[in-house]
Formats: sequence, structure tokens, C-alpha cells
Amino acid sequence: MKKIIIGIVVVGVMVVSAFLYLENSKKNNSYLTPEEALSNVKDPKLEVLEIIDTKLYDDVAYVFYYSEVGQTPKTYLAVGKINKNNYGWHFDEIIGVGNLDENNVEMSSGKDDYIVGLVSKEVDKVMLGSKEANLITIDKEGIKSFLFHGLEPDLTERTNYEYFDKEGNELPY
Repeated sequence: MKKIIIGIVVVGVMVVSAFLYLENSKKNNSYLTPEEALSNVKDPKLEVLEIIDTKLYDDVAYVFYYSEVGQTPKTYLAVGKINKNNYGWHFDEIIGVGNLDENNVEMSSGKDDYIVGLVSKEVDKVMLGSKEANLITIDKEGIKSFLFHGLEPDLTERTNYEYFDKEGNELPY
């Protein structure tokens, strides 16, 4: 009987220790702002050269920034997805959008419940079904970026976007 009680106590201490370790880890890796959380990522797959814009939602932020692929700096667009926890903002993942070149207009990539992509400067609205994207103005090459957040899983597989200009006319792509 003594061995069973000792075993239960040891298991209890291990569970409490693991919980405390995980909570301390969350606290130590959380920051006051999404931008600060992104800037403190060790060895990011796409280095943060300059932050362009941040789009905030309830407990998620998307930080758009210039990066570099190859030898020319600030020619690549990347997005850091940052989640909010009890202690602040915590880095989740980085996704590459693409080279900032007019040849890459209409490129998009996404994961789970969001999609990011590139459009030309003439585009004023991007739609996917009944969802409207947020547009991010980029100073390079007359290109904008778009962000769909909170998509249902069946929409993330679709890429039949509709593009509209300032007057509401559909643009052919």
C-alpha cells in the first residue's frame, strides 16, 4: 500500500512540474506586441528586414514584412503569424508570400484558416466567395498583398478569387 501511495505522489509531482515548466516557457517566449514577438524569433527561415504592416484579429496577428531570398534585400514578402496567450504575443509560424515582382501577381499561399497573396496595384478589393480580403499596401513595384483570415477549410483549397478596381468593376485575371 505504501508503494502505491508513493507512486501516486511521484506521478503527481511530475505532472505539476511539467505544467509549471510549460507555463514558464509560455511566459518567457511571450512579448508585448506581435512585432516584438516576430523580431525575437531565433534563426527565422525568412529574416525580418523591415516590417510593413500588422493585421490584428482577436487572438491572432499577421505581421507583413520584407525579407530576402537571394542577394537582393527587401524583394521578398513574408508573413509572421503571431498568437496571443495569457502572457502576451507568441510566435507561431512564418509563411513566404513571394518575390515582389509583377510576374508573381496572383500568387497565393495559405494554411489552416488563412490565405495570403499578391495582387497588382489596380486591385481595390479581393473576394473569395462571400469573404473579402484585407489589402496591404507595399511600396515595391506597384504591388499589394491580400489576407483572408478565418476561412473555413473548404475555402482554403479554392483559388478562384475575384478582383475589383476602385469603381467596383471586376478585373480580368
